Amino acid sequence: MKPGAGYETMDDEGILIGFYGDDFSGTTATAETLTQSGVPTVIFTNPPSPSYLKRHFPRVRAVGISGTARTLPTDVMKQALTPVFLVMKSYRAPIYLYKVCSTFDSSTRVGNIGKAIELGIEIFLPEFVPVLAAAPKLGRHTVFGNHFAAVGGNEIFRLDHHPSMSKHPVTPMQEADLRRHLAKQTELKSGLINILDINAGPARINSQIDKFIAAGLPIIFFDCITDNDLNTICGTIFRRNSKIKPLFFVGSQELGYGLAAACNEAGLLPECDKMRLPDKVGTDRGPLLVLSGSCATVTGEQIRWARKNGFIDISILPQDLMDSDKKISLKQKIVSRTLEALANGHSVILHTAIGPQDGRIKPMKEMTVKLSLTDTEANETLGNELGDMASDIVGNSQVKRLVIAGGDTAGRIQQSLQIEALQVSKPIGIAAPLCYVFSNKPKFNGLEMAFKGGQIGSTDYFYQVQCARTAGFEELSLGEL
Repeated sequence: MKPGAGYETMDDEGILIGFYGDDFSGTTATAETLTQSGVPTVIFTNPPSPSYLKRHFPRVRAVGISGTARTLPTDVMKQALTPVFLVMKSYRAPIYLYKVCSTFDSSTRVGNIGKAIELGIEIFLPEFVPVLAAAPKLGRHTVFGNHFAAVGGNEIFRLDHHPSMSKHPVTPMQEADLRRHLAKQTELKSGLINILDINAGPARINSQIDKFIAAGLPIIFFDCITDNDLNTICGTIFRRNSKIKPLFFVGSQELGYGLAAACNEAGLLPECDKMRLPDKVGTDRGPLLVLSGSCATVTGEQIRWARKNGFIDISILPQDLMDSDKKISLKQKIVSRTLEALANGHSVILHTAIGPQDGRIKPMKEMTVKLSLTDTEANETLGNELGDMASDIVGNSQVKRLVIAGGDTAGRIQQSLQIEALQVSKPIGIAAPLCYVFSNKPKFNGLEMAFKGGQIGSTDYFYQVQCARTAGFEELSLGEL
């Protein structure tokens, strides 16, 4: 699957939404919102050309590209994103989305959202860039420009007081005012349409947009508390611009709900074209394999719950996976133990940390310094080693379902599993769906995987994935490689 030579273009009636996800788990979460809204959606690990889509995935109306921009150094962002954005532009879609984490974590050094916006303006030429970080269903809200996030669906914290995100090991969020935060990443000026404007309705929103555009502000943030706010914002912007210039949004996965609603309202997705997932179908898929590279509080609670409820957990010392003298024998032992447990019918969790206070985190940081690696390079190395083990385990067992926990490492692991594309098979709670795998390697093709962000999911999430019943891959597949 390669980008189209010369960036051929697609027919106008083809793709409605093209989106790039800055981490793997967020990309699948966006596909979930679109699929649940009836939009036939497939995610690709490399941007497919329009002709490839016509031949192999003709029913698809939303195309996602899974990326790793959230962990990329700023100086390589343009090089990494330019070819992807150019292929996306060739789809001639009315809507494009640069999906960022709904906690907006980013920095001047890593995962620079400002640079992505600058490039999006250069390539897509939108009238302005709407930024909507909120994800109401997930407990992420923006009020008067300040961002708030719940912990595990419970207490809501201002972002700079959030127990996990304020202490994120790579991109700690120490500023809750999103405009102030973004101003450190770009010289482009931004405005804010606040919750009072949103509540006043479309006419007031459009008036504020006109004012900011006239003042030369290319970026406009939007407050958002509820699903209704989100739908109002997306519908207003779509009706305003969609037939004049392409829309280039930046925001959370839940924009998928609002953008799909706008397309449905405009009659762009006939009933006969809509995607519908069956409810209770399928057979038992057997034991589950979980690989966790997350140190988030929520994932830690999920691992503890699973351990108390029959899952076998295998602790990994991440610093040893970085040690060339230790990693080979360590990986062999872990793979052997995992294969034995799976053969005996046990679900297995491999983890590099259980929560942000885990004693393995400090030695990992020390090893990163010792090896003169950046955080990005260390994440890539760790993800590759976890991916190698996942590949060995899947290739030598009957496991049919995997979970990758931790958005920063998920993109690295998928490369080892030779994943070419993904399609949502079943939502599991919010923002961490099961997906069918499209792979040129027969052992991996049709596998089911969930890519779960560190802060996502209920305490019994892994058990829910283990028990989920889904239709067969061949029955629901939207295409073939």
